Amino acid sequence: PRTRRISVRAIPPMVRFKNRYLLAELRWHDGRVDDTLQDAALLGLLRQGVALNFGDVSAGAALASMALKYWNPVTGLAVVRCGRDMHREVWAAMTLMRDVKGRSVAVRVLHNGSTLRSSQRAAMEHSEGAYQRLVGRGAVGEKAAVKGAQVAVSVLEGLQP
Repeated sequence: PRTRRISVRAIPPMVRFKNRYLLAELRWHDGRVDDTLQDAALLGLLRQGVALNFGDVSAGAALASMALKYWNPVTGLAVVRCGRDMHREVWAAMTLMRDVKGRSVAVRVLHNGSTLRSSQRAAMEHSEGAYQRLVGRGAVGEKAAVKGAQVAVSVLEGLQP
């Protein structure tokens, strides 16, 4: 009888794709809350900013993994996922964003995390502070701020990588 030889080759381990999660705050210069800005529109503006500031090659590399994981138009907080190798370019494109839908805006990156959980925690802390600032300015009432903060925390807890 013939015996078959089975060769055992070492299978290379699967390589994980490393991400960064950027927590950013959009502050409108006129102070009004813009709840008409949707997730897709904000992500499109961010993609345009990367392409404009860093060219097509960098935009292609950054856009492969970029996703908007969370957006709250009332507080102006956003969590953006991007590749670890391109997170500085995405960060810079966010910081260089000056105009959104014809309104002047300042974008600040508040947290840079390697896990979604760390960005969730930072977003929850900043969300509560943002609602308190809105109450202080008189933009929302106290009850609406408490309810808004509770909804924001529940949405943030439900995020999936």
